[in-house]
Amino acid sequence: MTWAVLDPVTEHATVSRPVPCRIVHELDEVEALVRASPRRLVLIFDVDNTLVRQGVPLDEFGSAVHAARDRFEALGPVSRVILLTNGPERGVPWMESRGNKPWTSRRRLGLRGDGGDDVWVIGDQIVTDGALAWRLRARFLHLVLDDENEAARQAAMRHLGRRLERLFFSDW
Repeated sequence: MTWAVLDPVTEHATVSRPVPCRIVHELDEVEALVRASPRRLVLIFDVDNTLVRQGVPLDEFGSAVHAARDRFEALGPVSRVILLTNGPERGVPWMESRGNKPWTSRRRLGLRGDGGDDVWVIGDQIVTDGALAWRLRARFLHLVLDDENEAARQAAMRHLGRRLERLFFSDW
């Protein structure tokens, strides 16, 4: 399926196709998919509620993010791990705080040119992380660690995302 959409940056109509999407339930599933990939990968993770559960104390946050980054950087197919958050600054120097998802550009992320690597976005919200994958023409892994304790705003975004999923994403 293809359709014309208005590009939010150029304001020109463009033809679009859905990007591949897969729902996963834990980081071990992400790791298995990465290990099985025949291509080099750039992984873009949303940190909050994807790598680190909601409400983790600040003193545990940095070490949890660091451990997750090390875990995925050690995998053979991974050429680079990018960590983004729309949350507040939390003292993790290699994390893009206030990542401005979904409007973060390839250039800002250092993804110029093809480079031969596939780009995967892993996140908990279709409205922000999924839209980033769609804009970057990347694969999207929809991973939610904890949806029982999420704020009302997060739940509303998830509800809206489910409505948009069929328009912008295809089965992986």
